[in-house]
This record gives sequence, C-alpha cells and structure tokens, in this order.
Amino acid sequence: MLTAEVQYIAEGDERPIYYASSAGRNASFTVNRGLTAYVVEVQDARDVGTDFGGEEMGQPAIGFKLINHHSAVNNFLDNEEISGTYEAEIESILKSLTGAGRVHIFDHTVRASDPEVREQKQIREPATLVHNDYTPKSGYVCLDENLGDDAGRLAKGRFQIINLWRPLVNPVQNFPLVMCDARTVGTADVVPTERRAPNHIGELLLATYNPEHRWYYFSNMTSDEVLVFKTFDSENAGRTPGSIHTSIDVPGISPDTPPRESIETRAFVFYD
Repeated sequence: MLTAEVQYIAEGDERPIYYASSAGRNASFTVNRGLTAYVVEVQDARDVGTDFGGEEMGQPAIGFKLINHHSAVNNFLDNEEISGTYEAEIESILKSLTGAGRVHIFDHTVRASDPEVREQKQIREPATLVHNDYTPKSGYVCLDENLGDDAGRLAKGRFQIINLWRPLVNPVQNFPLVMCDARTVGTADVVPTERRAPNHIGELLLATYNPEHRWYYFSNMTSDEVLVFKTFDSENAGRTPGSIHTSIDVPGISPDTPPRESIETRAFVFYD
C-alpha cells in the first residue's frame, strides 16, 4: 500500500481546456481551471488477487489487466521496429485477449520522468493528472479521423479503444501508472474537457475528486509486463466507463532510482 498525492481538476462551471505538452526537457501540461491534490491510498494490485479485467476485454465493466509479454523490439524509438515488429505483437495480444476480429493501431507515445532523458530523446513527461483519454463523443471522432471512409460502417458495430502501457526500465519504482477501479467511478465524477495540442484539437475526460475512488498499481513493473486498459467503449453510446488513471511521484523514493521510461500504444478493436 502506498499513500500518495493524485491531482484532480477542481470543481467549477467553466468548461476546462487541457493544453497538452510538447516533447523535451520542459514538457508540461496546463489546464485553464485549478487543480487539487488529494492524498489517497494506492493498493498494490499484486496483493489483491482480483482480476480487474474480467475474463476478456469485451466485458462492459472492464477496468484494467496486467499481462506478461516479452517484446522482440530493441529500440522503442525506432519507427521501423515499431511498425514492423511491435505492432504485430500488439495486434496478436489484443486479438487473443479480446476475441476481436480486427485491430487498428493508431498511436504510440514514449514518456520519461527525467528532463534530460526527455530532451535527449524528444519525448513527453508522465501524465500526472487524473484523466481518461476519450469522451463519449471523442471516441467516435477519433474513429472518423483514423479510419476515414470505413468509420461510418465500423461505428455501427461495437468497438473499443484500448491502451497498452509498457515500462522501458526494470523495474518501474517511481511515477508508476495508477488505475482507478471503474466500478467506483460515477458519471458525475468526469468532466468533458477540450484537449488542445499544436496540431490537433480533441476532447478527453478529467476527473473531480470522489472519496469512493479506489486506486491500484502494480509494483515493480518490468518491460516484460504490459498493463492493458480500456479508454473507450461504444457500448451504451460510449457512456460505458473507461479507466481513469494517472501517475504518482512515490514518496520517499531514493534520488538514485532510475527514472521512469515507458511506451503506451492506443488501438481500436472491432467486434463485428
């Protein structure tokens, strides 16, 4: 069990706007509404013995699931290795896990907690604000942006957007990804928020504090483990809960602890 601060968006009437960071040493997001830090308990999910993912990712109440997977990729910043090797691995994982008939991978983001590593590799910082990547609206917009002429047909069947998060250091001891049990999150806890980036305007969900939220992480994750979680589900017109998540600066961690590095991959899975 950890006790750590997590950042929520403050209550308010103004529509929030989230300004995404650019890569590099000074990578940092900003929000036009105040943020509030709350101290919460974060349970080590390895000690709980609960399969938060259910039997398969297709279940509507899915939260998150840890799987073991060794990747053949040597350099996760090499586009050829990512497109030629890693995407085939991800597709195989998702088809096996979900039973989906089709997978479409559309994004890879590499992050690091150390400013010098970010500058050297031109990557982004860990996300430290409680959020879910998509809203009921933006999941469909993302489908249209990435699948074009095929999107209209695919939107008529059930589809999901799934995130696969892999550490690139062994093990992750600071800034681990922490997940909120979706069963403890109500619709009133999440706020549709405009997301602005230099080349794109979209929408995500930020979350306000609710003492009922229950937080979990997997201690000492290695690069042979992948945390899989759902961020959008077209079930119930996209209102089925996703998985709000963030990362935490672990209190009392040694300054000699290797900085976190990770890669997250986003993919559509289609069931019809």
